[in-house]
Amino acid sequence: MSSLQKAFAAFTGASMIGSLTQVAKGKLTAVVLGPEGVGVLAQLTGVWSLFSVVSGFGFYNGMVRHLAGHWHEEDRAAMRRHMSSSALFLLGISLMLALLGVIFSPQISALVFDDAGARTNLVALILISIPVFVMSQVYRAMLNATRSVNAIVRARIYADVSSVVVLAVLIWPLGMVGAIMGYIGLHLLFLTYTVWFTHHTLGADLVVPSARDFRWSDIRRNLGFGISGLIAAGIGILTMLTVSRWIILDLGLAQAGIYAMALKVSSVYLGGLSGAAGGYYFPTLAASKTNCERDGHINATLSLYMYLIPPIIVVLMAGGDIMMLILFSAEFIPAAALLLLLLPGDLFRIAAETMAMPLLVEKRLVIHTGLYGFWAALYLGFAAWLMPQMGSSGAALAYVGAQAIYVTVVFFTLQGLLGYKISAGCVQSLLRGLALVGTVAFVQWTQDRWIGYGLSTALLLVWSALSMRDPAFAKLAHSGLYKLGLARARNKGTSDK
Repeated sequence: MSSLQKAFAAFTGASMIGSLTQVAKGKLTAVVLGPEGVGVLAQLTGVWSLFSVVSGFGFYNGMVRHLAGHWHEEDRAAMRRHMSSSALFLLGISLMLALLGVIFSPQISALVFDDAGARTNLVALILISIPVFVMSQVYRAMLNATRSVNAIVRARIYADVSSVVVLAVLIWPLGMVGAIMGYIGLHLLFLTYTVWFTHHTLGADLVVPSARDFRWSDIRRNLGFGISGLIAAGIGILTMLTVSRWIILDLGLAQAGIYAMALKVSSVYLGGLSGAAGGYYFPTLAASKTNCERDGHINATLSLYMYLIPPIIVVLMAGGDIMMLILFSAEFIPAAALLLLLLPGDLFRIAAETMAMPLLVEKRLVIHTGLYGFWAALYLGFAAWLMPQMGSSGAALAYVGAQAIYVTVVFFTLQGLLGYKISAGCVQSLLRGLALVGTVAFVQWTQDRWIGYGLSTALLLVWSALSMRDPAFAKLAHSGLYKLGLARARNKGTSDK
């Protein structure tokens, strides 16, 4: 397997464990809080996400890029300076914004819930964890910059698993307050583990920030990335918060909770992708020496995603209603229909984000941010148009339509600005993946359960047969089957002994 495939496998393994913990947390919150409580919690975490993005100043990609260069040059002094400068600056910003959020929590509650400030205390409680999250991202950036994949994966797994216990202990007696404290506990645990692994993987001298190493020049180096990342992430979160608020106003908190659960389920498998992108794909693009080498990495990554993600989406779409019933509660079954729109939209999103990453690497930051703003405008415009007639289904349809247009515009922008050349194999993998997901979504929408299962299985088998004619896919499949067979042989040998 290639290094990218190994990194993706590691992050996806961690994501699968994270997905299981998310399922456990989702079950707890669904049972204890119900759809309305899930809707409230989704809005609160959305507010938290907005504050965390602003507090992080969008420095993350800049830190990864610059720290990776210092690590490659074996300049530990420069790494310490960059880490200290970023950590101290972001800690100060995050403390200030968290304090402002607490002070203005009544106004924030009224704005996102239209509740005249009734949830002020909940808003204030969740915002106090912002500095904890920001500091954990500094250490995560250091591990990503050095491609310490094993350390990042273990930190993520340990935090996810431990946080389930914390949530279970707190949510039963405390309800919504316990759910928020469990959310805070996740970030405290992740910070603890990232500090621990940074100490043991990179060395004790790269753990504690020092005021003597603070340099404004390091802050300025990240500002370009920061402003772009800040605006793009802020736009994304504000867009989702706005659509959720529209649902609350028009349909109520219960429908907002169902839509939030559909979004959570549709994106639960994306942790491995984002981890691989930040921990391997971005530094690899940055290290590319030629345009041809860069295009090869883009094509290989896109193809890999289109080999692995469509079958996952098919399973989620086909079993959505059963999954909602078993994993959450009968009240969330309507979310299964939303998955038929949100999941194809996520496939467009994955392709768009993969192709947009080189624009960040090449510091085409205004273009990158402008494209993301274009997507947000499309999503809001489509949602405002479709929701009065279709309710939350209109919001989901707006999502897939905006993502489809967005990926098309990103492709032609990348081709025009950077001369990107997509390979024939990459085109074929994209078309196969999109055709499979789109057809299965149509089948599940128009047919009854058992006919839908049969047709979806047949379509997946056809996709697999066509994909096996692709040498890259066949190699990946054979490698996976070989490793699986070897593992079984070893297990059998151990049991025989």
